[in-house]
Order: sequence, then C-alpha cells, then structure tokens
Amino acid sequence: MTRNLYDKDYFDAHTRVSLPHVREVIYPLAERTARLLCNRLRPRRALDIGCAKGFLVEALLAAGVPSAFGTDISLYVVFASDPAVRHRLVAADALAGIPFRSSSFDLVTAVDVFEHLPDPDAALREISRVLTRDGFAYLKICHPRHPNARRDPTHVNVQPLAYWQSRFARTGFDWTRVYEADFRPRRHLKDIIKALIVRGIEWAAIGVPADYKFLLRASRHG
Repeated sequence: MTRNLYDKDYFDAHTRVSLPHVREVIYPLAERTARLLCNRLRPRRALDIGCAKGFLVEALLAAGVPSAFGTDISLYVVFASDPAVRHRLVAADALAGIPFRSSSFDLVTAVDVFEHLPDPDAALREISRVLTRDGFAYLKICHPRHPNARRDPTHVNVQPLAYWQSRFARTGFDWTRVYEADFRPRRHLKDIIKALIVRGIEWAAIGVPADYKFLLRASRHG
C-alpha cells in the first residue's frame, strides 16, 4: 500500500466516493461488530489492522475486551484519533510486518482492509504469526459487485469468493463465512425468520450484495 494515499482528504471522503470516516458514521458499525465478536468469541486481547481512528478498538474495549490495540498505515489518521485511544494505536504497514510479538492476540480484525492489499498473503501470514494457536481473525472484505468496489481508487484487489478461499487455504487458515443476519438480535420467532431471510439473500447475492465477512482460524489439518 502507498502510505501517502491515506491522508486527510481520503478520510474526509474528498478522494473517494464514500461517507467520511467520522464517529457518528463509523462507531455504531464498530459497536455492532464488537458486540458480535465478543458474544461469539470472548476475546481477551485483540488487534485491529487498518484501525483508522480506532473506533473498533474503542468499541472492543467498551464491550469488555481487557486489552485492544490497532495498527494503520496512515500516520495522519492515527494522530487524528481521540487522545483517549491514541496510545493504543500504531502507524504500521501490515505488508511489511505487524509490530507485535508472535502469539500476542486471540482476536485479530481487519475491516475493509484486504481490498486495499496487492499481496494479501503477506498480511495473512502476519495475522497467523500474531494470533494464538486457538485465536480467530475476523475479516470484512468488499464484494466485487458492491457499489463501493470501484468508487475507491485504493481498492486494488477486489475479488470473488473463490479467490479469498484459495488465499486462506494456502496461508494455513480454515474459514467460515459470517452473514449480516448474524449481527441481528433474535429475541423472538419473527426475528429468527427475518434473520434467515436476510442470510439467504446475502448468500445468494440478491440485490446489492453485502461485503464478505469471514472468521479464520489456524487449520487443524496443517
């Protein structure tokens, strides 16, 4: 990735067709993601790659994760973060190496990151290195038919499902898809029915397809 592309104009949405990266837009999504991951995985130490202003780091901490950190290639966006979370964020290029020790985290997240990476295998190997043996990675990756796929000039690697499956396998990961329905509350029977319908639509990529979401874990066959 080119560090200079991810400047103030990029995050303010002046050089891409998207919403600006501000708290009122991003934090509710980060909070929802953190809630799902904490309920499902109960992480103790988390790392968010491509953390931007650290909203997911903040949300993970608020959801009960005892320790959470973030990395982002953009020095600008790390220093534009809230001072309360800034000490947990590091400017670093995941392709060059994640600046944490091996087996440091039981959860690594990368939300809207991999479509920016020309060499996803390098990042996946680094994620594997910093994960504990029983840890999980959560990846959210742009679907090639989503409207945002071509709106961002830094989306250099927008690929179909089979491409990502092959990359996960060759870097030693088993994978499971996570669906938008998994983020919805299911308090009543009608909630369960709605969630199943949403999941079916997403699986079949009917209408505007949702982004790919994956949980990765070190392969038990390798």
